[in-house]
Amino acid sequence: MARFQTDDEKLLIRRAYDKLELSEKRYTQESTGFLNELEQDILLREFDSFDNERAVFSGGYDGAERRMLIFVPEYAELDENELIGAIRCSYYKEYELTHRDFLGALMGLGIERETVGDIIVSKKELFADIVLKREMLQYVLDTFSSAGRASLSVKEIPLSELNDHVKETVVTTDTVASPRFDAIVSSGFGISRDNASTLIKSGRVFLDRRQVNAPDKTVNDGAIINSQGMGKFKVYITENVSKKGRIFIKIEKYV
Repeated sequence: MARFQTDDEKLLIRRAYDKLELSEKRYTQESTGFLNELEQDILLREFDSFDNERAVFSGGYDGAERRMLIFVPEYAELDENELIGAIRCSYYKEYELTHRDFLGALMGLGIERETVGDIIVSKKELFADIVLKREMLQYVLDTFSSAGRASLSVKEIPLSELNDHVKETVVTTDTVASPRFDAIVSSGFGISRDNASTLIKSGRVFLDRRQVNAPDKTVNDGAIINSQGMGKFKVYITENVSKKGRIFIKIEKYV
């Protein structure tokens, strides 16, 4: 644990090891709460050499941003449904609810942030799917009745329905001198190269879920890059080169 300097990071790691020991002692699945990407990166590094069938990150569906670390007993198989549940909250057309509306309403019920995974708002279909720790599911079903000014109709849904969401994206094209991290971040977020470099060095940009502080790191085709407050995009690096020797890229940004 020496490479992690802050007390919060050490506490996060220690709590994860407590869950591992509990899993081994009781022969049960045990998990952390839902983690943001920085917390996931810390535990990814800590458990990098651990059997990846016994230490599994899951957020209830493919592509989840907030995920928990689940420890699976030896010779057992992962069962996400034992630890993770999901609800669907429908509302009326006259209200335009956002992620913040739903999260604020849940926090207003006294629910801790680590018990809430992704909140997926479908404005076209007028509902939001919310991922929760299984232990909180019934309480939320019983008490969660409004968000913002809107009344909600809430029901449990299987985790398999979360994968039905198709996230909206906007695709643009650009050219870069090289597939350096700062050049790609500059293009994807529409900021200057200097600002991209500063953002990366601050530790606020994630490359394929890992915190990367090196602006000169080479980015591979299909990489996913995100930064809180800036957004998230996937980059496609083509083999086409402009007359000036610049590389054509395609940016698929999530909206």
